[in-house]
Amino acid sequence: MKPSQRQIRLAGATPVAIALMLAGCGNSKSVSVIVAGRNENVRVGTTLGQAAARFEVRPAAGNLLDVKRNVIRRDAFPGSLLLNGRRAPAATRLKNGDRVGARRGHDRMEALRRERLPVRGGDPGNPQFLLARTPGVEMIVRGAISHELVSARFQPTLRRPIVERAVALTFDDGPSPIETPRVLAILRRLHVRATFFVVGYLVEHYPQLIALEQRDGMTIGNHTYNHPEVPPFAQLPPQLIRDEIALGAQSLIRVGIRPRLLRPPAGSYSPAVIRVANALGERVLLWSVDPADWSPGITARQIAARVLNAVRPGSIVILHDGGGDRTATIHALPRIIKGIRHKGLRLAGIPAD
Repeated sequence: MKPSQRQIRLAGATPVAIALMLAGCGNSKSVSVIVAGRNENVRVGTTLGQAAARFEVRPAAGNLLDVKRNVIRRDAFPGSLLLNGRRAPAATRLKNGDRVGARRGHDRMEALRRERLPVRGGDPGNPQFLLARTPGVEMIVRGAISHELVSARFQPTLRRPIVERAVALTFDDGPSPIETPRVLAILRRLHVRATFFVVGYLVEHYPQLIALEQRDGMTIGNHTYNHPEVPPFAQLPPQLIRDEIALGAQSLIRVGIRPRLLRPPAGSYSPAVIRVANALGERVLLWSVDPADWSPGITARQIAARVLNAVRPGSIVILHDGGGDRTATIHALPRIIKGIRHKGLRLAGIPAD
């Protein structure tokens, strides 16, 4: 007996194709489709949307994210129904062998907002060695919805910084119950504002001296908690660098001062130190004139001469009100102040901004 054309077609077909041919021949009122890998029969004329609803094919929606990938709004971007692996309108009518699926909506990042903000007075630099500022603008990028900061970059508008006709006196390693009050008395009598970089554990021992500095209008900066010098501060493990800066800041915060300036011990800095300080809200400030007033046997006359021979407009002078006997520094201080003024330079505090 000769095989029919239908038998020939069935003999060479795949199981899925056989099922579809049999379904089409046996029941002209339905079509066979594939949903999530399963064969399902639906009535002729059924649309993609109707089949998705019947078989609970629900494409998940994507979320709107902020610039740090936190969710701002859930299910903000609908997913899509797929027909044979491609997006198709929900009203598309299904045919035998069609595959019904879904694709999740994509998460999308919020738009970015860019701003150019003039830096009033200019940027002092980080690290800062001089009383000088470079005019420019801050290039700010934020999330348009969350306002989260993406980046901040300073763009100078002049090549050379503007140097102040002023000199800043700074004092390290205090507070000292013996030396600091003597230094403050001279500054008060001669109407000078200075900057004190204080050591955290000494702040905890002598908070009344910090209050005295604050009362006299001095700027107070962070000089770390323990003042580690060996090995050099910048060579310490990153976590220890962070801990020293953070603990020094916390000692000041406990007495009501939020430090914005950091002077690392012995001026030892690196890009890593600057990054850590920035993350903690502090800027590194160093110096341009160092008379080495801590040297054994140095005299007041030598300290004053070293300072006055070196100061220029914009100089930052490092002196000490702690770390040992500072009698020579204290005796040199009035001569230093008068000599700077005699050069036509004013004495200025360092803004903490």
